[in-house]
Amino acid sequence: MSPQTEIGMISIAFTESDVRQLRKERFYHPHPRVQRKMEKLLLKSRGLKHKEICEIVGICGNTLRGYLRDYDAGGIERLK
Repeated sequence: MSPQTEIGMISIAFTESDVRQLRKERFYHPHPRVQRKMEKLLLKSRGLKHKEICEIVGICGNTLRGYLRDYDAGGIERLK
């Protein structure tokens, strides 16, 4: 079973494959901004609440929701 999160009416499921790719891109993608996006999605895939993620990484809720919407619309490739 894959972890899921809700964004309003959007339900996101993180597959095991996506979690592995998030981990890889978090450390090995050449662009630091993409690495940081992957970190935030990786934290969400672990079941952390939006508020917790925002406090840990120092972003606002709107930014996190934008990343989650991008992921929902086009997966990891869209985040790049």
